[in-house]
Amino acid sequence: MELGLSLALFFITGIISGLFGGMLGIGGATILVPALTLIFGLPVYLAIGVSLLNNVAVSTSATMRYKKRGLLNRRVILVMNLGSILGIIIGTFIATRSPEAAIKVFFGAFLLFMVANGLLRRNAVDSVGMVELTPKTEVGLSGLGFVMGLLGALLGLGGGTVAVPTLNNVFKMPLKQAIANSLATVILASALGAVIYFYLSAGALFSAEEALLTAFTIVPGSIIGASLGARISERIDTKYIKYIFYAMLLYIAYNMIKSGLGW
Repeated sequence: MELGLSLALFFITGIISGLFGGMLGIGGATILVPALTLIFGLPVYLAIGVSLLNNVAVSTSATMRYKKRGLLNRRVILVMNLGSILGIIIGTFIATRSPEAAIKVFFGAFLLFMVANGLLRRNAVDSVGMVELTPKTEVGLSGLGFVMGLLGALLGLGGGTVAVPTLNNVFKMPLKQAIANSLATVILASALGAVIYFYLSAGALFSAEEALLTAFTIVPGSIIGASLGARISERIDTKYIKYIFYAMLLYIAYNMIKSGLGW
């Protein structure tokens, strides 16, 4: 495939992943990582590293908007980051030493979990006020951050799929605050994870030039798509679109597991 065509397709892929992420509040990595591996044939390690860089860009853009609305809790973000940094380091160490097939199967299995969780999830809690940060609460938030970092390293996900409903239903944080603080937590851990991935894998599994070229083509498209998706979600009922997206995730999950198992 010609370089120009490849870059154009990467850019379009970024727009599509960002569009769904912004419209449905579901991480674009659920589309981005499978597309890069199954369609473009890139190593899964490169796809995850690119996805982590993409998380940094999209989450930073969204976090700045939430900051202006006063929805960020610095203490919550700090405590969650302590766990997420540890999770991203351990997860990256595990992922770069795991067979690519195993990561694909795990990714597919997690997509199945996402669909089930989305269909069975309880209604959002509309509580108001700040989370009471007791020592017990901080341990829980740090543990949640660890899970976010682990998922980011293993799958390239931001972790919002787990963090947002947990912050909302378990810690009783208002939904918009849960989304805002989850996105803010993603930034540092994803940046660290991308650096570690590219440092450990570049040269052995892919070239540094390949990684940067892919990332800097996809990220702008993803930012544009996320902005469009957010605007669309404010104007239409996304319930039916969400069901179509879940059906697509089931198809992607099947193909990731199939590829991992060599069927």
